[in-house]
Amino acid sequence: MNLSMRRVRNRLSTFAHSPQNWLAWIFLLVFGYLIIVPVGNMIWSTFHIQSGDARRAGGAVGDFTMFYWERVFASGQLSARLLYEPLMNTLFVSITYTIIAMIIGLSLAWLMVKTDMPFKRFTGFCAIVPYIVPSWTLALAWLTVFGNSQVGIGAAGVVETLLGRPTPNWLAYGPIPIISVLAINFFAFAYLLGAAALATVDASLEEAALIHGASNRKVIRKITMPILLPAIGSAAILTFASGLGTFGVPAFLGLPVRYNVLATSLYQSAAIGRYGEAFVFTMVLVTISASAIILNSKLIGKRKQFTTMEGKGSRQRVLKLGKWRKPVGFLVAGVMAIVTFMPIIFLVLQTFQFHLGQYSLDNFTLAYWIGERDGLRGILVDPRVRAAAVNTLWLGISVGLGTAFVGILIGYSVSRNRGRPIAKVVEQMSFIPYVIPGIAFGAIFLSMFAQPRGPIPVLYGTMTIIFIACLVNRLPFASRMGISAMMQVGRSLEESAEVHGASFPRRITRIMFPLTKRGFMGGFILSFVSTVKDINLVILLVTPQTMVLAALTFGYIELGRRQFADAIGVVIIVLVLGCTLIAQWLTKTNPLQGFGGGNS
Repeated sequence: MNLSMRRVRNRLSTFAHSPQNWLAWIFLLVFGYLIIVPVGNMIWSTFHIQSGDARRAGGAVGDFTMFYWERVFASGQLSARLLYEPLMNTLFVSITYTIIAMIIGLSLAWLMVKTDMPFKRFTGFCAIVPYIVPSWTLALAWLTVFGNSQVGIGAAGVVETLLGRPTPNWLAYGPIPIISVLAINFFAFAYLLGAAALATVDASLEEAALIHGASNRKVIRKITMPILLPAIGSAAILTFASGLGTFGVPAFLGLPVRYNVLATSLYQSAAIGRYGEAFVFTMVLVTISASAIILNSKLIGKRKQFTTMEGKGSRQRVLKLGKWRKPVGFLVAGVMAIVTFMPIIFLVLQTFQFHLGQYSLDNFTLAYWIGERDGLRGILVDPRVRAAAVNTLWLGISVGLGTAFVGILIGYSVSRNRGRPIAKVVEQMSFIPYVIPGIAFGAIFLSMFAQPRGPIPVLYGTMTIIFIACLVNRLPFASRMGISAMMQVGRSLEESAEVHGASFPRRITRIMFPLTKRGFMGGFILSFVSTVKDINLVILLVTPQTMVLAALTFGYIELGRRQFADAIGVVIIVLVLGCTLIAQWLTKTNPLQGFGGGNS
């Protein structure tokens, strides 16, 4: 008995003095409650009658039912309107913009890495900016340029003003604008991952094939493409999954002509209290996103591994453009500049127009910034906007710090438990939120915390629920940063400090954190920027008391007050661009490269 007790005490002592072990178990418990339980609760809700649906479902609240699944999947014309048309629209938009974004991103990556094209620094900066800015501000910019006076709020865009006649509806609203905006917003995935992969291709491999008589086309097909395929697959899946549940762009460009995707259908159902239907839409979105990521893992996992970098140095095979060097450079840099800066310029100009679509000096006004229009005060003097700005900054900073700190601890636990099953489980659980589209994640947390849960009170209507949802949703960013940073720190430094009696908190703050501060900063800026600009996650969680800037913009759009919405969009763009540039200056790196992009 004494021997057994000693063994138990020894194991407990070992566990207590192994922070990587108890951290792993803490993360498993917390992730289980904040990720697995909400998903399980959402699934449970789709099979039980919700409050307000008792009469329609033919039972009492809480009874088992297939009502929601039958209504969404097997109700004839109703199902076609609720699910099948939005589903087809979602797949069409997502697949099409992914293909276009991949073509743009990979072509730009090839020009940047494999040719002597000039103006690379400027072009590279322009390639990242459209992703950093909120996608819904690009949608507003599209309306500024191509909007017509026949649909929506009846505001003429720049093109209609110049031509003197309305632009076609298909150019102003619907699938083509949505696809175009999302392709511009997300081609950075393909560019970043494609450029990184191209940089690892040793020129000696390609030159050896050319010496043995292979054509350039065969070299690309047999050597370059197999090496690039994992990066291409990852970029395609990241691009597809990131835009799958995007709400802002299809809401601004699709709803005026009743072009619905699953994200907007989910929002419309949740907005009128039909949560059973909304959760079924959520399950469909999660299933599509998860299937795409699993398919990518299976396809890439079956391929052979190619080693292209050894201990000796490698070099790049740079294609000389000759007389086309400067024309190509000017053309690419010019197109990227137009795509990057022209939407922002037009968006800014529109905030100074008293009447939309009238580009004249006598139409210039500051009313939407510091004045008043139709009973609404300018955004810089409106207390509601100031309160939303405070909420936004508080949320962005707290989520950024929280996820960055948790990411470092996850990285510590995973790196120190490397090779053990628990490390893989923690790493995979921290990535689960990336599989869940933003608006679906918001719906899941709404179902979880809209009612008391044991000692936890109702959180809906508080900043707490938005903070928790954003923190959990940003974990994939921070955990990848933390794991990458911690993998580079050897154990000898920590072991030496432990031998000299340093506690775990002291080792973390005095040794591990200083060595991984770049990863911490990367996790912070990615989480901060994503939180400040996000409308997908918060649109179902905010209330008038917990309003944030992105959601307030949607409210102005619903009121037909485009200039107010544009002004807030400009403020958010300045905020996220400024913070990203500061982080890049402090860390001397591009914060986006640590994750290969991020989730909008």
